[in-house]
Amino acid sequence: MLPICNICAKTKTLCASCEKKLKNEEISDLDVKISEMMYDFGKGEFGFEKAVDVGNFVVILTQKEDIGKIIGPGGENLRKIEEALGKLTKVMGASSAEEMIYTLISPANIASTSKLYRADGTVMRKITINKNDADKLKMDIHSIKKIVSNLVHADVEIILG
Repeated sequence: MLPICNICAKTKTLCASCEKKLKNEEISDLDVKISEMMYDFGKGEFGFEKAVDVGNFVVILTQKEDIGKIIGPGGENLRKIEEALGKLTKVMGASSAEEMIYTLISPANIASTSKLYRADGTVMRKITINKNDADKLKMDIHSIKKIVSNLVHADVEIILG
């Protein structure tokens, strides 16, 4: 499934519903652009959850079974995505948001995770990574924080403890 409907992905024109999702920041321009490319690759047969631009590269979050389809034969689809975006792109898969968080942080160990409920009704996610594992992280903490925040739709604090 794509972040936008298949008709919008095929026609490259957003319907009122998809336009509203974009306006309400439920999806981004990056999600729209990648959705259109994905539809061209697979005619709606596979998709992704979210795309996150972390500055020096883009992360596409998807279900595990769609990773190979997104990458394409010999990496062809991924090369086309990278050319269109002008950035290196990483495809990550998991069956749940929790699993994606662990995938982003592994092989470093997560010491604890918690949800903090604020008085204003918002939720903040707190993730503590074993400080002895800091050198095992595949990317910087700022990038991980940005990806997780987009994934769980909440503020995220990452601590080395």
